[in-house]
Amino acid sequence: MALIAFIVPILPGLVWLWVFYRMDHHEPEPLSLVGYTFVLGGMAILPALGAERLATLLLPTLSGNDVWSLFLMCFFVIGPCEEVAKFLAVRLFMFRHHEFDEPLDGIVYASAAALGFASLENVIYVVQLQSGIGAIGPLGIVAIDWPTLIVRSLITLPGHVLFATAWGAALGRRKFNSRYRVWPLVGASSALHGLYDFLALTGRLRAYLLVYAAVVVPWVLYTIWALRRDSKYSEERTVYDLRAPDPEDYDRSR
Repeated sequence: MALIAFIVPILPGLVWLWVFYRMDHHEPEPLSLVGYTFVLGGMAILPALGAERLATLLLPTLSGNDVWSLFLMCFFVIGPCEEVAKFLAVRLFMFRHHEFDEPLDGIVYASAAALGFASLENVIYVVQLQSGIGAIGPLGIVAIDWPTLIVRSLITLPGHVLFATAWGAALGRRKFNSRYRVWPLVGASSALHGLYDFLALTGRLRAYLLVYAAVVVPWVLYTIWALRRDSKYSEERTVYDLRAPDPEDYDRSR
């Protein structure tokens, strides 16, 4: 029972991973590498949580429940720590792999890392451990917070992917053009992530969902279309896109 309780919160992330994996229909990435990136994303939660904890120790005011403390914590700690951790999981490992061979791959691997991160967060947030009289085993009584799991599966998991789309798309461009700037997009992802957490913690999540529907989702869909168009396997590429890549750019990006 305890093992099942720890596995169930990960299943929605695997479902979303399959959905986003299917976007890359020109030349799908090896499932083993996508799965590996999913695991790397899950492991990235450790340095992210460590950095967040360190920030609250250095600046105790960040632990407050007032609006100002929540604003600082979300925009300057949680958002940057979590997005940078996911970004580095892809940049330091998958970015150099020879299978990372078209712009859309940046979003595929970014999505895998983001979903691995969010899936492990699911375990932390929805698995409830109780100890004391009647406890079962060393972990105590294990239960799942189903309402939280449902909300996180429908909103938070795809949200993590949307946050990562910006820097994932930038990595896809950077792979073939070393002059393409990635860090500004990591900053944009961090700000978007911080805004989500801030509105969720202050009870204004509905406003954020409206922004999602009106701005973020259309932008993500356009980005995916643009990267598909620029794929070397696409028949829709422009004359500019068909130019041979600069070997120096490719070498510097590795």
